[in-house]
Amino acid sequence: MSDGGKFLNPYTFVPAFPRDGLPGELGDGSPLGRDPGKPGGGSGRDRLHSDRWTGRIGVTLTVETPLLLLDTARATPLSDDADGHRVYPVRLRNGRPNLPATSVKGMLRAAYEAITNSRFGIFDSHDTRLGFRRSADDALEMVPVRVQDEGVLLEYDVASLEMYDKESGRSIYPKQGQEAPRHLERLSALITGNAKKGAKVDRFVRSDSSEKLSPRPGERLVEGFAYVTGPTIEGKRYERFFYTERKGKGKQRALPLAHEWSTLVTDWTLLIQNYRDAHNDKELYGRPTADGRVADPGERIGDGPGQLAWSPQIHDREWMKLKPGMFCYARRNENREVDRLYPVLVPRDLYQVAPVDLLAASLAPAAHIDELSPADRVFGWVAPSGSGVRPAAYRGRLRIGPVTCDQGADQAVERFDGDGLPLAILSRPKPQQGRFYLAESRGKPDQPIEDGTSKEDLYRPGHGLRGRKVYWHHAGLDWRRHWSEGQGKVDPSQVRIGINYREYRRPRAAPDDNGGQDHDGKQRYETTSTEQRDTQNRSVKGWVRRGTTFRFGIEVRDLDEHELGALVWLLTLPQGHFHRLGLGRPLGFGSVRLAVNAEETELHSGAEYAAYYRDLSGVLPAGDGLKTLDRARETFADMVEGVPSLVAARDALLAVSCGNPELPVHYPRTQPKWWSGDASPPPDPRGRNYAWFTENERRGGKEIAAGRGHSLPSPTGSGAPLIAYPDKKDDDNNSQRRGGNERGTSRRGPIRPGSGRKEHGNG
Repeated sequence: MSDGGKFLNPYTFVPAFPRDGLPGELGDGSPLGRDPGKPGGGSGRDRLHSDRWTGRIGVTLTVETPLLLLDTARATPLSDDADGHRVYPVRLRNGRPNLPATSVKGMLRAAYEAITNSRFGIFDSHDTRLGFRRSADDALEMVPVRVQDEGVLLEYDVASLEMYDKESGRSIYPKQGQEAPRHLERLSALITGNAKKGAKVDRFVRSDSSEKLSPRPGERLVEGFAYVTGPTIEGKRYERFFYTERKGKGKQRALPLAHEWSTLVTDWTLLIQNYRDAHNDKELYGRPTADGRVADPGERIGDGPGQLAWSPQIHDREWMKLKPGMFCYARRNENREVDRLYPVLVPRDLYQVAPVDLLAASLAPAAHIDELSPADRVFGWVAPSGSGVRPAAYRGRLRIGPVTCDQGADQAVERFDGDGLPLAILSRPKPQQGRFYLAESRGKPDQPIEDGTSKEDLYRPGHGLRGRKVYWHHAGLDWRRHWSEGQGKVDPSQVRIGINYREYRRPRAAPDDNGGQDHDGKQRYETTSTEQRDTQNRSVKGWVRRGTTFRFGIEVRDLDEHELGALVWLLTLPQGHFHRLGLGRPLGFGSVRLAVNAEETELHSGAEYAAYYRDLSGVLPAGDGLKTLDRARETFADMVEGVPSLVAARDALLAVSCGNPELPVHYPRTQPKWWSGDASPPPDPRGRNYAWFTENERRGGKEIAAGRGHSLPSPTGSGAPLIAYPDKKDDDNNSQRRGGNERGTSRRGPIRPGSGRKEHGNG
């Protein structure tokens, strides 16, 4: 099996260039007519300008791929009342699908921002440095240390302390009358081996015990501390024992620091907070046990995800503050100075800068009403939270709605019986995957970050953000077969239709956690008849069918030719191009086509309105709304042609809205070992999407391995599409994918592997 299976990631980016040098019509400014001399500056709404356009544009929206309109207020639990999983009906009003006008406006605003290279309307919660998982190879450079005092780190050695059964993963204690050692408990121990070749605790006693240990041949008596993080990984056998063999006062060496102690403390606090932010309270403190109680976060209650213990740095507040007496791991720079401290040997880490630090100032949300970009002036603006500026909002000059469906629910809605159809798991945004989100520089957002860039160098000064996230149209689908359940005898998710699978449907359950076997040599995963319904996904009772039409009006007020032209350009995309609307867009839902209704379109200039109000007859002159729209569209299109950054944004938006019928669209996944051929493999029923990202980060020594470290290709670039890497054995994957404190080989001794299928505490 070789690398193959080309595919498109469900999302990509329309490049967002710094706004410097844009034509004046697209530059920043206050709404036309605003008078700074008035209280609050005025709104600019007190008059219509003679050369601007006001009126109504009639629009028809046609559904190309099923539209998910879910009624969240009427969601119900499963018939067997399974905990957490919800079933959602279609949102209806007066017997017809109900599409909120706000959803349409949001869709159009996002596209308008992209095509005019406007400021981001929202860019919240991006001011914190993101975390990433370090490679197990980095453990070779880690040094076990104890915080002796503020600014004083003493170097220790580490030995493996057996705590869990190899097969069951359960504690081996009580053992020979001994209880399990507690975290940071002082022990006397007999060890074999050494720090370089791997030390192991043979026997131990509490330091306050009257029992004395007598070394046997090959054993050494040492003093130290137990470092216990709990059963946080499947197959885990060992905890750590921090010790020193240095005798005599002053023999233990204090390590030099690369930064002020306060900097190390701040970085530690941010890192621990990053660990915690990756999980919610229900995950940590709401796990029910078989006997009906609520499990302690540090307790193992079963096998697999959600059942293992959480690592203490995630739930124990004592780990939040770096203080004397704590043990941890230190990473040193090229000068052998301590640069960063970590709670585990293969840890998460923080990037050098936050996403907001890589965003050009000209693209940041407007801080004041006099800085509004075209999308702000047309669709509206709200000042950033806490800015305290006045005025703090602008209503904009565009209104949408109401939206009405032409068909009743009997014709427009595809319904599913019973507990409905279980949707695939939708991945959360992962901006920490910098290879997908970052560009080589702010000035070149259309150029992905260079393949093979080391992980820690992704979010660093000098790089930039790719732009605005958009979702590929799933082109080339056999829509009659693709959006059906098939014959029912075979798991629908495992049947390939052309080059595509039913990515929207969650596969049925695998026979077991190792259920990656080929089913009867038919090149699909073996699954059972059990549907997978849990807190990770949702089920739907129906969706809006392909071909359903909605109608709405867009009321515009005082738009100039360029502002109106950008809107018309979006309403009249070329044939075969679609906007994306609603939920489930990464899974192929929500491709819609917009078209202007000539009979419902009427526009007049400010000069015509002035004449109308001066004439007591009260009759607006008859006009050709379509000609006005065509002229405005042409004016905007001509302006775009002269600006390279706008051309790049336009071409990217067109490419994504058209799609590529030669490539399937799905989240990255690996090829199972039994897979043959160059096509993309079927969805894994175990949901192991992390395996692809682990393989993409595979190291060859200290560098990213050859043929790995791929960035997300540009939608219009010449770069190769992504490929489905061959799957690797679980123990091979674990060396990088889950971290914890169980894999790799430390400079101070080996980290003994277990079978290692799933780590539960360091995600």
